[in-house]
Amino acid sequence: VLWTNFQRWPLGLLLPLLAIGGLAVMGLSLRQGHERRAFGGSVAYLVGMLASAVYSVYPMVLPAVDATRSLTVFNASASQKGLMIGLGWWSIGMALAITYFVGTYWLFRGKIPDHDEYH
Repeated sequence: VLWTNFQRWPLGLLLPLLAIGGLAVMGLSLRQGHERRAFGGSVAYLVGMLASAVYSVYPMVLPAVDATRSLTVFNASASQKGLMIGLGWWSIGMALAITYFVGTYWLFRGKIPDHDEYH
């Protein structure tokens, strides 16, 4: 069941390879002391693992023993009107959150001196 989508669309096999590659980059970078590269490797690992999991079960959200009772993206979604209302509220919320973070960073810019004693 889990390999069905990978067999149908083989390009999806790049996702587990991304996860494996990210894990390898993370381990090697930590040994070499390259923390930013290790962070990038861990991001690649997380994205690859999560995307692989979603890709393997799509369109299922919650697979059941009896496939006819599984929760899918189609029977779990709200109505078109509800989705449009949600998109509107999400847009407003994201605009407010971005405004808040930009304002906060602007308000506290330059407040902390860059000295070794503070690190």
